[in-house]
Amino acid sequence: MGGQLNNTYSLENWPGIINIKGSDFTLSMINQLKNFNIEMYFDFIYSVNFLNKPFILIGEKFFYYSIFITISTGCYYNIFNIKCQLKYICKNISNCAICDGNLYKNKKICIIGGGESFFENLFYLKNLISFKILFIRNKFFKSNFSLIKKFFSIIHNNFFIKLNIFLIEILGDDFKIVYIKIKNFFNFRINLIYIDGLFIFIGNVSNSKIFLGQLKIKKNFLLTKKYQPNNQNIASINYIFVSGDVQDYIYKQAITSSASGCVVYFNLIKYYNKFYN
Repeated sequence: MGGQLNNTYSLENWPGIINIKGSDFTLSMINQLKNFNIEMYFDFIYSVNFLNKPFILIGEKFFYYSIFITISTGCYYNIFNIKCQLKYICKNISNCAICDGNLYKNKKICIIGGGESFFENLFYLKNLISFKILFIRNKFFKSNFSLIKKFFSIIHNNFFIKLNIFLIEILGDDFKIVYIKIKNFFNFRINLIYIDGLFIFIGNVSNSKIFLGQLKIKKNFLLTKKYQPNNQNIASINYIFVSGDVQDYIYKQAITSSASGCVVYFNLIKYYNKFYN
């Protein structure tokens, strides 16, 4: 439980909390649920049937059926298929500039990407970190022109841009990355670079594969009836509600996900009362 929040080293943008580790924050939320005697089942759902009612979910332990469903399966960060990478996530590999950017003030970092998530996170990091090496994975930028134009308006002497670069190896000790090995596909040269931190922005993947063929999906994100009044959080099938990062392709923050969950709750109660009355 908690999803990507468990990988956040420091959560600082939650109202009333100055600083807390992501996994500790998740644990406090679970304890709060237990305090209200809410029934919880920890299971892995590997198949669903939303084409008939009641809806059916098949898990490893049990199967479940319900008239109402709330989907909050979240996202996961895209990562490279490189040995030892998972070992350093939450140490000095990060996929979130807002979460971890403040930890690398006046340090040397490498940022890998080239798409929209790369630029959006880079704009947040530009004033925090003094020395930045930017690795673009292609021969060109894959973002919209306005972001690229804004990027070239802010670059200065502390930006070092390298195009068509691929990360091939991560080298470090038990605690952090010390060096990364990169390959330039222009001249096939291999370089070893010392860094304090590595930021990887190659997009998010929504946990929506299980719903393929049943709910409307666009670019892995679940589509909702957001343009219909009072139906903003309803999926393409009625009585199925969607909240959090599985439908949010813009903000992807803990507080916005929680807010959408609250909206879903109030809409669900309204539909529940209408259904049974």
